[in-house]
Amino acid sequence: MLTDGGLTFDENGSLLQTFHVRDGFALVAARRAGLTIAWVSGRASRVAQKRFEELDLHHCILACADKALALRELQQRYGFTPDDCCFVGDDLPDLPAFAVCGLKVAVADAVAEVVSRADYVTRAAGGRGAVREVIERILGAQQHWDELMSRFTQTEVARESIEILQR
Repeated sequence: MLTDGGLTFDENGSLLQTFHVRDGFALVAARRAGLTIAWVSGRASRVAQKRFEELDLHHCILACADKALALRELQQRYGFTPDDCCFVGDDLPDLPAFAVCGLKVAVADAVAEVVSRADYVTRAAGGRGAVREVIERILGAQQHWDELMSRFTQTEVARESIEILQR
């Protein structure tokens, strides 16, 4: 859930989307900590593709009609089990993906059917830091979040950290 779900079009009909910088920071931190990141969306979007490329994530699957199938293919490719995977969703098309992931997360503004099937519901809404919240919890459980935070207190690494934040 990297956007708030809103669709805004400019006068030429081009889609405009907003992404929260803290979600982007957390995605880069997760990638650097060794997590495999897949961005799976039912909608095609050049804007999302560009953001994906900026963040240098592993997989971007847009216009995905079957999110569960896409996740099963990634699991097979990497040798992951469903328990190795987390999926963050907000609406009914995300429920099949929940069925093939060990950790099911609903964002705070998800529909009731998704919330009721989630293992965890974020405090933040979709596109408003929910992904950051999830990644912080995962990296915290793996003892990587404190390590990341300590990098921000070291002067030598401050410039690299600022570069990450500016993405």
